[in-house]
Amino acid sequence: MKAITAYQEVKQKITRDIVNGRYFIGQALPAEKEFAKEFKVSIGTLRKAVDELVSEGIVIRRQGKGTFIAEHDEQRLLYYFFHVIKHDADHKNYPKVELVSFQSATANGEEAKKLQLKEGSPVWRIVNRLSLDGQCVIVDRLTLSKERFPTLTRSAFQNREGSIYQLYQAQYGQSVARTSERLRAGAASKQDAEWLNLKPGEPVIMIRRIALGIEDEPIEWRISTLNTECHEYFSELGA
Repeated sequence: MKAITAYQEVKQKITRDIVNGRYFIGQALPAEKEFAKEFKVSIGTLRKAVDELVSEGIVIRRQGKGTFIAEHDEQRLLYYFFHVIKHDADHKNYPKVELVSFQSATANGEEAKKLQLKEGSPVWRIVNRLSLDGQCVIVDRLTLSKERFPTLTRSAFQNREGSIYQLYQAQYGQSVARTSERLRAGAASKQDAEWLNLKPGEPVIMIRRIALGIEDEPIEWRISTLNTECHEYFSELGA
């Protein structure tokens, strides 16, 4: 097994402290000198560890104030996790989300695999419609493990303050650090076609997304169906 470097070890320790609740959402990390002394490493080693956490969106630096545990505010969610815009548009709008159904179920084979559960494990299945400019453009089907979200209710989900990811983070300590997505062409089902103002069988884009936590644990499995008549999937990669 390849040995990890000093900064990687520090990064792992900070990550574990965040997961275990030592630091709360929006809380500042200790000053660099204090932190480096705790881990018995140089300031340079500490900074390298924190730099990686910043690049992964787990912590953020605020000029003149320090380094803080990242919060899922609306701006971060829009630009990091929502990738749908009008054709040839140069900006994004935050979608309006409507809850269609919230059901208790047992995980099928695909859900169990994606969420690293045993098939038949208890899950929540949620269906949302997302609208832009008054038009439904996406149908989201979410699956969550009941073990991870044991007290979630339809009322709590529907009447949450902020976004879905903010709910996960604020109420359950489940912070989505990144997502893994795969896109494929598909055909609109009868129900999705009705919601998306399409004819059954018309082409759609299927976005299959796993939302991953700070330690790459699967938090949410989501299949999104996108009407591409006036909107498109947008992604920007840095060099």
